Amino acid sequence: MNPFRRASVRMWTARAVVCAMLSPILFSPAVAVAGQGKPLPPTVLVLPFAPSQQIEAAVPAGIGTSLTRAVTASLRGTGRFDVVQFSANSAPIQRAVEEGRLRVPDITPPFEDVDLSVRVAREIGTQYALAGVIEDYSYDAGAHKASLSVSVQWIDVKSGRALKTVAISGEATGTATSTQDEVNAKAVSDVVNRALQELAIGEVSVVQPSAVPVKKTEVKRKSNVGWIVLGLGLIAALASGARGGGAGLDTPPPPPQ
Repeated sequence: MNPFRRASVRMWTARAVVCAMLSPILFSPAVAVAGQGKPLPPTVLVLPFAPSQQIEAAVPAGIGTSLTRAVTASLRGTGRFDVVQFSANSAPIQRAVEEGRLRVPDITPPFEDVDLSVRVAREIGTQYALAGVIEDYSYDAGAHKASLSVSVQWIDVKSGRALKTVAISGEATGTATSTQDEVNAKAVSDVVNRALQELAIGEVSVVQPSAVPVKKTEVKRKSNVGWIVLGLGLIAALASGARGGGAGLDTPPPPPQ
């Protein structure tokens, strides 16, 4: 083969190899996100709603679950939070119980104590926690009317204190053909909407901007510089070898130690 053609083939082959090596680094999603420097959304643990012990027998079992799901969905729907719904079976919680940092009663709702909510949220690793307790419930079958009262705490995990606590009462009335579950669902929706409005979720008064971490990009960028310089040096060396009559490098130099 013509030595000049052989050198040209070697050079373009090296360029293709270097591009293949660098493309996952330069165009990976992690680098793309880091390069944008966008703030990460605050993480929030939603603890299960449950009735206080005084009224536990009077509250239908499904209302606590409905409240928890509605709050979780509403927080996610704002697009401002990375929401985690509590599970007693999650690995961090199970590990905390096994190692004695939490007891089974500690992870059993209702979560009325701020200190306990903070301890649970720290095991999960979130910045905030939202805990709610059902304070009162009644249903008038004749009027197809449900009344519901809850207290909700928005807790800063780092400081270990409740930034805001609200008490909300709501009610809903169904039609003559409505079931109790249908009326309860309306009451839950009303209470959740009003609770989040009262908490001013997303506003400075509840979520301080200084508590929101920002992705650091310097380390990621610096870690790629060595590979980029190596690739450019390889191309230059091969090009120089090609111009010298086809005696270019047959293999790339080893990475720097």
